Amino acid sequence: MTRSHASGNGRDFGPGRDSVPGRELAEGSSAPARSAGTRAASGELDAISSTAGEPSVPATAVPTDPGTTAAVPTAAGTTDAVHAAGATADVARMTEALGEAVDVMDRLWNFGGWEVTQTHDSLRPYLLEETYELLDAVQAQDAETIKEELGDLLLQVLFHSRIAEAAGEFTVADVAAALVAKLVNRSPHLTEADFGADAAVEDKIAAQERAWEERKSAEKARRSCLDGIAMAQPALALAEKVRSRSAKAGLPDSLVPDGLRAVRLGGPDSAEELLRKRTLLFAAAIREAEDAAERARGTRSPLSAADWIEFWPR
Repeated sequence: MTRSHASGNGRDFGPGRDSVPGRELAEGSSAPARSAGTRAASGELDAISSTAGEPSVPATAVPTDPGTTAAVPTAAGTTDAVHAAGATADVARMTEALGEAVDVMDRLWNFGGWEVTQTHDSLRPYLLEETYELLDAVQAQDAETIKEELGDLLLQVLFHSRIAEAAGEFTVADVAAALVAKLVNRSPHLTEADFGADAAVEDKIAAQERAWEERKSAEKARRSCLDGIAMAQPALALAEKVRSRSAKAGLPDSLVPDGLRAVRLGGPDSAEELLRKRTLLFAAAIREAEDAAERARGTRSPLSAADWIEFWPR
């Protein structure tokens, strides 16, 4: 990572690790008063962990005669109860660990050192670097490094949330709540029993993807098929996303320019920048066609292949 208070990898995040102001706070000194966001997050986690008591398991008589074989408990519900107890214990452990991570970030912030001088913008290089380091770990199939890099990304989530909390915008609890609301809303299969136990995996995936896109569209009410695409992502990923999104919107393949069909290296210009420029021009043409169709028809509605060709800028 770049200076991680949670790992001892020796890499630096901002100031040198050994000279980080407030490092002693992360290592056990008394903590300042916790912020509202930390209390809210901890409160939600405590509410979850408060339900982690072990469910009662029906007692089953076990023979004491040395000549007999002890029977495995078979009371109805015993197996489910044991599984439930293990699940709630896991939730309790996760609750404690995540709560501690939020608390350490809050204590570092309250120390008033390097952390409070950072902004969303100043942390961008670190966020990008951590993402690439995680991708490297995934490529290497190194579980320990993946774990470490995921922790570094978690630090970024906590850090950005703390910055937003200080600005009165949102807290880490709000971030978690928004994620839960999104996942539940876009995943009706979590609450609706539409599939039997023998349903094929392919059928489940198709239903998930369909529900996800339908509910996402309803949430966003986007005007363009390209809305929501991160235009600052690497050029190749951007080109793939724009092509994929436009194809789903019915854009004929014949309208895709040759410059987006292959990437050539070794020319006088940067392949990255050339691909980005071509992708942005293609995206602009897509939006122009959508706008032209709206002006002609008086409404914003999906375009057919013929519509795309008719309204495509010349």
